[in-house]
Amino acid sequence: MASILVSSSEKYSGKSSICMGLGKIFRDKGYKIGYMKPVGNLLIDVNGSLTDEDAEGIKEMLGLDDPTKLITPIHLTDSLIDDALKGVKKDLDERLLEAYSRISEGKDFILIEGTGGIGGGAMYNLSDPEIASKLGTKMLLITRFDSIYAVDRILCDLRIIQDQNILAGIILNEVPSDMMGRVTELVIPFLEKKGIRVFGMLPLDETLRSVPISEIVEGLRAEVLVGADKLEEFVDNYLVGAMEAGSAIKYFRRIPNSAVITGGDRADIQMAAIESKVKCLVLTGNMLPSGAVLASAEEADIPVILVRGDTMTTIERMEELIGHAHIKQQVKLDRIVDLLEKNVDLRSIAESIGLEF
Repeated sequence: MASILVSSSEKYSGKSSICMGLGKIFRDKGYKIGYMKPVGNLLIDVNGSLTDEDAEGIKEMLGLDDPTKLITPIHLTDSLIDDALKGVKKDLDERLLEAYSRISEGKDFILIEGTGGIGGGAMYNLSDPEIASKLGTKMLLITRFDSIYAVDRILCDLRIIQDQNILAGIILNEVPSDMMGRVTELVIPFLEKKGIRVFGMLPLDETLRSVPISEIVEGLRAEVLVGADKLEEFVDNYLVGAMEAGSAIKYFRRIPNSAVITGGDRADIQMAAIESKVKCLVLTGNMLPSGAVLASAEEADIPVILVRGDTMTTIERMEELIGHAHIKQQVKLDRIVDLLEKNVDLRSIAESIGLEF
């Protein structure tokens, strides 16, 4: 039985998306796969039980039937943290090993997802390298290549891992198009000279960063004023309408598939956004727009949602939603599979853990 632990240099690296894509690819190759996220850090309530949001999404999208309590046997609660800081002994290793043993039954390949960044969980001896060591598996490191300083993060990660033999290799994720050449010509050769195997790089992709308007409504706890039948449309970006209307139209048209955030009292900006065919209008301050704005938006099939918070608070929340969206739609799963198949040496990943591909 083969396994690999998918870790990351930082939060929101795309680790969960890549786990899901790899799971589908290997399943479609005929392997019976299992999945674990040993330490759940994004806790949600599902039918009265705590579970991890990423783990629940992957379980659903891949059609896995293992019990949730085995997929995520340890929950990162305040109580767990307090006990770790007080030195209270817990049965965490036993829980980890028992869950892994049961998940592995009848499986060919187990994907293990790390917790947040690579060092997360060190206070209770369950950082990603420690989990990999305890389970006898290798690590696949995902690094979001947002700047050249991602190289520093990778080298620091190696020092956390300590035993470089435990690292199968890395995938550079979300590489901007204007950095592709530099990464290919300079970064990858540099890393390989350091003994770090680079399995591939994935380009920054708007489909994976996008989020349906329904999730924006949920995340902002917003009220839908018009356009309730358009909530499954995808938003790629958000824009802030805080300028004069003439400039706003040019601004909005320059960046398509965007949600515009503006005050409920800015009828001029609202009408400019509607004229520019934006994807969604997000009105702040719990201020209802005019009937003319709502009628125009309805005619243009543009959802208008109302939030209680101020503009700055809404911007902060939108920043969390867009670009950090979870894969919950088949179109996104299909997209990550396509990107992995075109840009990553999947055969070498398989060979590194003893699988044929």
